[in-house]
Amino acid sequence: SSGINAEYGEGSGKAIDNLALTCSQIIRKSMPKVCLPVPSLHGPVYFDEPSLDPTDPYLLQDYKEDGYEEEEEPQEEVPLTLTNVEEFLKFFPELTDYQNNKVLLDQLAEYRKEYVTLVPQTPSNSQNELSDERSDTGNQGPISVIVKPVLNGTTQSSPVRSQSSPKSSGSDPLRKMANNCDHNNITPPRSVTSKRSCRNMRSITNSLSNMSLGEAPVLTSSYSPPPAKAVKHFVKVAAPDMYSHRPPHYLEQLYDPIQSVQRTLMLLDIARAVHPETLINRVAYDQDELIKTEEPTNHALSNIKWDPALRRCKILPSIPQTRLATDPPLDVLSQHMNEENSTGTVNIPILQFESRHECGNLRKAIQVRIFEYDLVLNSDIGSTRHHQWFYFEVHNMVADFPYRFNIINCEKSCSSFTQGMQPLLYSAHDALTNGTGWQRCGKRICYYKNNFVRKATEDTGRASAAQNMYTLTFTICFPHSHDTCYIAYHYPYSYSSLQAHLLEIQHLHGINSVLRRQTLCNSLGGNPVDLLTITQFPPPHNKTAFNNINERDYVVLSARVHPGESNASWIMKGVINFLISDNDKAQQLRNKFIFKIIPMLNPDGVINGSHRCSLLGLDMNRQWINPHPNMYPSLYNTKGLIQLLVGLGKRPVLYCDFHGHSRKKNVFMYGNITQPSDNATVKLLPTILDIHAPAFSFSNCCFTVEKSRESTARVALWRQFGISRSYTLESSYCGSDQGLYKGCQLGTQHLEEMGAKFCEGILIMSSADQPCCLSDETDEDEDSYFSSDSDDSEDDDDSSA
Repeated sequence: SSGINAEYGEGSGKAIDNLALTCSQIIRKSMPKVCLPVPSLHGPVYFDEPSLDPTDPYLLQDYKEDGYEEEEEPQEEVPLTLTNVEEFLKFFPELTDYQNNKVLLDQLAEYRKEYVTLVPQTPSNSQNELSDERSDTGNQGPISVIVKPVLNGTTQSSPVRSQSSPKSSGSDPLRKMANNCDHNNITPPRSVTSKRSCRNMRSITNSLSNMSLGEAPVLTSSYSPPPAKAVKHFVKVAAPDMYSHRPPHYLEQLYDPIQSVQRTLMLLDIARAVHPETLINRVAYDQDELIKTEEPTNHALSNIKWDPALRRCKILPSIPQTRLATDPPLDVLSQHMNEENSTGTVNIPILQFESRHECGNLRKAIQVRIFEYDLVLNSDIGSTRHHQWFYFEVHNMVADFPYRFNIINCEKSCSSFTQGMQPLLYSAHDALTNGTGWQRCGKRICYYKNNFVRKATEDTGRASAAQNMYTLTFTICFPHSHDTCYIAYHYPYSYSSLQAHLLEIQHLHGINSVLRRQTLCNSLGGNPVDLLTITQFPPPHNKTAFNNINERDYVVLSARVHPGESNASWIMKGVINFLISDNDKAQQLRNKFIFKIIPMLNPDGVINGSHRCSLLGLDMNRQWINPHPNMYPSLYNTKGLIQLLVGLGKRPVLYCDFHGHSRKKNVFMYGNITQPSDNATVKLLPTILDIHAPAFSFSNCCFTVEKSRESTARVALWRQFGISRSYTLESSYCGSDQGLYKGCQLGTQHLEEMGAKFCEGILIMSSADQPCCLSDETDEDEDSYFSSDSDDSEDDDDSSA
């Protein structure tokens, strides 16, 4: 290439590189296809599913997909039965803390006069009538009806329409939206009324009139969270959990890939098939074999303890484990340089791997060359797919030597690793000596199709074309010999880390005046799902203060329904830290809003190292229409909490579910727009964040409502509860290509900053005192900024919601 550049000019060598890459791809394509070196596509760990009644109406849709024939008469969707209103009302300490029962019931009696509830959709109108309206923004979209009881006991239904508002002036519609929008001017969804909804309303009314309330629990310093319950057998607590993470004080640039590296690495793979005798093929780690021989007792679960001397929480193992050395380890390379085997080659110790810790995912490691290892990831528990999240320990390394790692069972055809993303490395030695945390690392990063295939018959039960797998390969030079290091797909945020964070919060001075922590429910694996209520709590037994808090609007936030999207937890951490802080804007938010936060919807998947699914092997973010109370308790109780708010006339002004995105860069949002009149309302918050949050990009946002997203939180809650501002906040695993962080990879400090900016955006949105409406003179600008027609639809990504 260099010779061609000199003779024919700059750029000719690049063309030859492209030709050589194409030739190497053709050669590799002719290689024989082989199966993955594992006994089954299913992982070695199984979860015993709960026994369910196949006639349960919640399961009718699932059985239909498997060939179950439903009765001829269509059945309505199963609504949330709020006959146990008292159980749900305990999640509203802002109501129960400051009033005796009589005063609270008087207040609820006022609510009953203006009850608002959704009408359960039938399968016919949710799948047939509504599907044609989604693609046409000129038609009236499927919206919920407002059902109001009247004096004669009957009901009257009337769709709520947005009121006309004075038009604002100005030339920049972005700034006008940020300054002139009425966040209360919400157009809720409309649908068809039914007698069943009226019976539900009477049930709620009767329950409220006969209930007795107790005081909601407050945080106490003596509380100690229980250890995480795992399906897998853990043997240790990972060092990043024990020693925490401190982000670097510099921006980490996107990795600039070298074009010729992929050709070189693929030629090395071709050499495997041509000269198999040169390969070592020694198994360094096999979780399938370890599970067969391990004792099913003494799980190394995390114990979270408060250290009063350090004023911080410690995550400790429940059983003794090998302590990491704090002194710089000796360089063992010199010991091996003088040791040669019979062939005259140097004896380099084989790497040792471990992934049986919280959030860990590595199934098998095979040494193929001295410094090269093939890695196989576990599928999600109960599934044969979703090989993306990885997090494992490696030690017994030699410093400053390039170790190549090949993850050979990736599924997606493209990855952010081709756009400058790097994996993460955590050195226990550096963490103990100088407090260094996770750092981006890795060179010679490539992502390409390999010659491994998955057995289609095992996956689907019927013959079909075999699916090719993809290889993610990268090279790491470890900083120390005999160190204990961890390699991860993204910054891990474990369930124990969340519990430690919440435990530290409850030791803050005066925290009970701004926060209540409760258990929303227990997950399928028995782990508590936390519910946080953040607002400015007035002194107890103060009627005036109670009336003030009763006037506040509700905001509901959730995260981590997909366990592999750990960046969502870092953003949520930034949200929580900002809302409980002494910042003036945080105090204004607490005086205006009541925040209901579920920081981790799928703790079982997080603990067991899954990427997308629950313990049942199903995507929880496709179960929001009819969440089964036993299969998806966190979704069921979250919807119950929101439905009770709607029933009390307190429809949330905003719902947002935090996710991560593996293909796009920046931070962006998905919303719901089916009518042009929704543009100003729905796009206001993303517009504000585009102005104020450095990592946020409005150009990446999408507001179409696709049929494949109907059962996600964003769309289901919008349709069923009329929450116009129902969003998904997506954050890139990779980095940013615009704004202040252009050309940099996003770190935990940027994600936490995004959480704080998200809260500030809510405050700016709420500060407008008149509806946002653009003048006739700016119609052209309005079309350019707020057109609901978008060339880009939602990517079929793990995070798409």
